[in-house]
Amino acid sequence: MGCTNSTAKVENDDYSKLKPVEDTYSSETHPEPVQALDRPIKDPEVTTTITPPPLSPPSLPPVEEPPPMTPESLPFPIIEITPPTDPTLQLRATMLIQNWFRRWRAELEVRRRCTWTIFQTMEYASENEQLKLYNFFNEIISGLPDAFNAAQGLDHAVEGNEEYFSKLANPNYVTLEPEYRGPELTYPLTLEQVKKLIEALKEKEVLHAKHLLQLLAETRKHFLKIRNVQYTNTAIAGKITVIGDLHGSLADLLMIFHKNGLPSQDNPYIFNGDFVDRGPFGVEISIILFALCLLYPNSVLVNRGNHEDVIVNKRYGFTTELLKKYGALANRVSKGFEGVFRVLPLVTVIDQSVLVCHGGVSDITDLEYINNIPRHKYASILRPPSKPSASGEDTVDLVEWRQMLDLLWSDPKSGMGCEPNTFRGGGTYFGPDISEAVLKKHNMKLLIRSHECKPDGYDVVHGGKVITVFSASNYYEEGSNLGAYLKITSSLKPQFVQYSASSKTSNLPLYERVSMVESSAFRDLRTKIFANQGALLEKFQNFDPENTGVISTSEWAESLRDVLSLDLPWRTLRTKLVETDENGKVKYSSCFTDGCIEASIEDKQVTETIYRQRKTLETIFRILDTDNSGSLTREELRVGCDLLAKHSASIQLSSEELDQLVDTMDINRDGQINFNEFLESFRLVDNKFAEMQQSC
Repeated sequence: MGCTNSTAKVENDDYSKLKPVEDTYSSETHPEPVQALDRPIKDPEVTTTITPPPLSPPSLPPVEEPPPMTPESLPFPIIEITPPTDPTLQLRATMLIQNWFRRWRAELEVRRRCTWTIFQTMEYASENEQLKLYNFFNEIISGLPDAFNAAQGLDHAVEGNEEYFSKLANPNYVTLEPEYRGPELTYPLTLEQVKKLIEALKEKEVLHAKHLLQLLAETRKHFLKIRNVQYTNTAIAGKITVIGDLHGSLADLLMIFHKNGLPSQDNPYIFNGDFVDRGPFGVEISIILFALCLLYPNSVLVNRGNHEDVIVNKRYGFTTELLKKYGALANRVSKGFEGVFRVLPLVTVIDQSVLVCHGGVSDITDLEYINNIPRHKYASILRPPSKPSASGEDTVDLVEWRQMLDLLWSDPKSGMGCEPNTFRGGGTYFGPDISEAVLKKHNMKLLIRSHECKPDGYDVVHGGKVITVFSASNYYEEGSNLGAYLKITSSLKPQFVQYSASSKTSNLPLYERVSMVESSAFRDLRTKIFANQGALLEKFQNFDPENTGVISTSEWAESLRDVLSLDLPWRTLRTKLVETDENGKVKYSSCFTDGCIEASIEDKQVTETIYRQRKTLETIFRILDTDNSGSLTREELRVGCDLLAKHSASIQLSSEELDQLVDTMDINRDGQINFNEFLESFRLVDNKFAEMQQSC
C-alpha cells in the first residue's frame, strides 16, 4: 500500500527539500523521468566515441527449420474452451468468481484481525504487568528515605522547585569540547537554526548534552507559563493539524513535515503526547518539538501523554536511549527531560468546541478542576503525590490523581457507562454516554484523542464524536498499520491523511503483507508461551492425569488463558500453535517444539525464567539505578537490599555479606554491576538451586 495523501498539500515550499528517511512516493506526485524515443539516448559525460573494428561472423552450420506444428504433432490433446453463450450460465460463473473472491478477502480479514488482537492484547498485558509491578514497589518505596525518592524523581518535597532542576540539569556544569562539530543552538532560536538542527538529526548526529540541557531549560520556562488547559483557534490559519503517538519514530515525523509542511503561524500543530519510548529516536523527536515550540510558541502546542512519565520511561526504553546516547551525562539529561515532562499541558481546546487530550475522559472529568491541578507535582502519573495532613501523616488527593490518570490512560468502549480499564491497568473505559455528557457539560462537539494504535492510523467512534489518531506507522511490525494525522478546519470538519514511513511492504500484495505481519505476531506469541513452559505443562497435566499427552481444545484454551492472562481467541489460533491427533485432541507438548526457539537454548528451565522475567528484572534494575548510569554501584545495591529487608525477614545482609554479594555479581571486576551481570546472577542462582535439589 503506498502513501495516501488525498487531502494534504505540502506547504513551506522553501523547505521542500526536507524528506523522510524512507519515503513511499506515488507515481502521481513523483513520475519517473522519461526520455524521448525519437532521438538516441546520450550520456552527457561521454565526450569521446570509440568505434570498435568490425568483427567477422563465425561460420556456423546451417540450422534446419523445425517442422510446422499441428494439433496431431502435440503430445497432449487440445481442448477448446468456449465461453458460455447462455446468459444464465454467464451470470452463475460471475457469481461463483465473486463469491470465491469475497471468501478469500474475508479469510484475509479474519487473519488480519486475529494478528491485530495478538499484538494489542500482548501490549496491554505488558502495561498491566508494569502497573502491578510499580504498585508493588510503590508500597515498598513509600517507606524509603527521601534521598532515594529524590534520586528516583519522586521526591515530592522538591517538586516544582526550580532550584532542584537548575542544579541537576544545569548546562553550565557540562563542558563543550572544542572538537564538537554538531548542531549548535543560540537563543532566541531562528528558523534557519531549526532547519539545520532537523537536517543534522536526520543524519543521526547527536546534539551535545550542553546544548540539549539549554534547550530543555528554555522549554521548561516556556511551559511553566501555560496552564493545564491551553486554548487555540483556527481564525488565523483556517486549520490546525493534530498529531498522535509517534513513539520515537523519527521517520514518521519527517514524513508528516514532508507532506504537511513545517509548523508556522500559518500551519499550526498540536502534538498529542507519547513522542518517546518504544522507538529509537525519542530524543531527536523531543528536540525537534521543543525547538519548534520555542520558535512558534502560539502555533506548536504539546499535550502530555502517559509515556512522558519518569517511571514508564524506565520500562519502555527512553531511559535506556538516554544512557546509550549520553553515557555519563545521562542522569543530568534525564533530569532535564523530567523537568519538562512534569510541566507539559494536559488538554488543548480548539475553537472552544474540540477537546484534545491524550487518553480520554471519565464520569468525573472536569476541565475547570483540571486547570487548577499543580501538574508539576506528577513526575509519574502512576504514583499520586502525597501531602502532609493535620495528623502528621501523608495523605493523597485521589480525586485530583484520578482526573490526571483518566486524561492520560483511558480508552473508549462501545457499551454504555464508565468502568476501570482493567485491560491496561489504569484509567477508565468510557462509553458514548460518558463522552456525550462530558462534551455537553463543556459545550463542545468533538473529542480527539490518541493512545491506541489503529490499523488505518485513525478511528471514529461514539457516533462521530470521538476520534482516535495514531501517527506511528508500522508500530508493531513492518506493514502492521498505517500512521495518520488529521486536520481540523474552521468548520470543525476533520480531514484524515494516512501514510507509511517505510516502502518495504507498500509494494507487496495484500496476501504477502498479511502473512508477514501474521508470522511476526505468532513468533512473539510462541516466545511468550515458551517463557511460561513450566506453568503451562503443569496446567496441561492437571487435565491429563493418565499422561496421554492430549487434552481437549477447550482445556488447552483454558490453560493458556489462565497462565498467560491473555484473552485471545485461542480456538481460532489453535491450528497455528499446536498439533492435533486424528480425534481433534490437542497434543499439548507440541506447543514447545518451535525449532527457532529451541535451537538457541542450552538450559530450558533457566532460559524460561529469564524470558518470562526479563522485563520485570530490567524495571527493577532501572529503579535501583538511581543515577541512570547503566550500572549499579555498591551503595545503590545496598539501598535496594535495605528496601527488601524491610519487607522480608529472610533478607538481612551485613556489610561483609553485601561486599561478598557485589564481588560475586561483578563478573568483569570493574566495581559496578551492569544489566548483563545482573541477569547472569539470576542464572547462576537458578543453576545452584537446581544442583541443591538434585543433591537432596
